[in-house]
Amino acid sequence: MWERAARLDPHFSITWRNLGIGYFNIYRKPAQARIAYDKAIRANPADARLLYERDQLWKRIGIAPAKRLQELEKHPRLVHQRDDLSVELCALYNQEGRHQEALALVSRRHFQPWEGGEGGPLGQHVRSHLALGREGLTSGKAHSARAHFEAALNAPVNLGEAKHLLANQSDIHYWLGCAYDALGEKATSRKHWLAAATFRGDFQQMSIRSFSEMTYYSALSWIRLGRKAAGRKLLNELLTYASKLAKEPAKIDYFATSLPTMLLFEDDLQHRQETTALFLQAQAHLGLGRLAKAKSLLRRVLRRDPSHAQAVDHLKELSAR
Repeated sequence: MWERAARLDPHFSITWRNLGIGYFNIYRKPAQARIAYDKAIRANPADARLLYERDQLWKRIGIAPAKRLQELEKHPRLVHQRDDLSVELCALYNQEGRHQEALALVSRRHFQPWEGGEGGPLGQHVRSHLALGREGLTSGKAHSARAHFEAALNAPVNLGEAKHLLANQSDIHYWLGCAYDALGEKATSRKHWLAAATFRGDFQQMSIRSFSEMTYYSALSWIRLGRKAAGRKLLNELLTYASKLAKEPAKIDYFATSLPTMLLFEDDLQHRQETTALFLQAQAHLGLGRLAKAKSLLRRVLRRDPSHAQAVDHLKELSAR
């Protein structure tokens, strides 16, 4: 019926939008879905929701972040209309290394909480500050780095959300330890590394996880505290967990039905879980000093998901060494 409606009136955007979702979710034909969304936008170029949904489709099918960013920058007024589009623009700025622009956008906009958007504005706030802090450390600006890392610990009111009490912030504490160490404040650096090293578990996607991307920073913190054996043990445990995860059938938690990846286009849970497993393996090898293996795995992650934020950030860190 939708295809018939499109033939009768090819200038009605909602028909093409519905077809785009149907082609992707039901027929598993992403190329046809992409064409349908292009036609929807041509029919109604002033619809900000269509721009957001097409960007989500592009993200899902692996369109390069640079191309997605270029397209969103053509439509600043439409992006400004929506919180979700603004978060995606922040993410793309960060993905392309434009961290100051990402921070400026996430700092000046007042976000409202929305279903499926949990952690979006806060995640970009943290990523922007961590990236700028790491740049400060690399360029010898330890005071600036510390300020950015401390800002990452806090959630400004304009974000419309706060950190979950069980969320793991070991990455922030690890980098704060590095900043204080560079400033010669050894006692404070050890305090932050100890906080990162001893945090147990992580609250992600409505459940507690024994291992996550934060485990890597706990292990690095043990090593910086002089407990190399404890750090290497944790990294090897992470590697074992990731190898097992790659072979397990993927399943979704009952309460996780509003995750951003599930709100519009159906997600390939197995593909996503295997990508996560590859990334965790890359982190483990990186922490264990196997840089070539880590770099190879990170590139595999980005071939599977060009928008994977942490894979891009780790590769940038490797290139700076």
